[in-house]
Amino acid sequence: MTVPPEVGKKIDKLVPSRRTVLHMGLAAGAGVCASALATAAQRSPRNTDAALLNTALEVEHQTVAAYDAAVGAGLLTGAALELARHFQSQHRAHRDLLVEEVRKLGGTPAVALAGYAFKGADGTPTTFKTAEDVLVFALGFEAAATSAYLGLLPRLASKSLLPILAGIACDESQHAAAIRLLLKQQPAPEAVVK
Repeated sequence: MTVPPEVGKKIDKLVPSRRTVLHMGLAAGAGVCASALATAAQRSPRNTDAALLNTALEVEHQTVAAYDAAVGAGLLTGAALELARHFQSQHRAHRDLLVEEVRKLGGTPAVALAGYAFKGADGTPTTFKTAEDVLVFALGFEAAATSAYLGLLPRLASKSLLPILAGIACDESQHAAAIRLLLKQQPAPEAVVK
């Protein structure tokens, strides 16, 4: 699965392409932003990393809300409910870790929206009729989160952040594999996670 378009656009706005950096003649273009984040305070690798972590934090806020909706639907029972609650707690831990890391970088952590409207591919609101609907919904978020984290890794200026984001990406991938097992699908459908 690829990075969701809205996350990809945010990433692309935060960090310019290599070609753009070369054209601008900047040897270390990590801090050049193509959006409102391109302020003097944002023109350092440290603050670019904070902006990238905030993109990841936005993904976690949305995923926590998705699990709130999934668990709140009341359709999961037994092992599926236990697993969903466990993943929900891990997403909260991811969120808290990212908040801490953004603050260490001198940034202001992204705040969760007051509410999230989840829609299907056809644009209609997501509704759950069965436990399988809930699991498919959760799988979509886990696969998208994995891709989002993998997309952020090469853009980080600080290599010390790599283990944190790579670890979260691995955890997201584990979540997806476990949900696939519950859905009686191949847990590792591809040799390389994208």
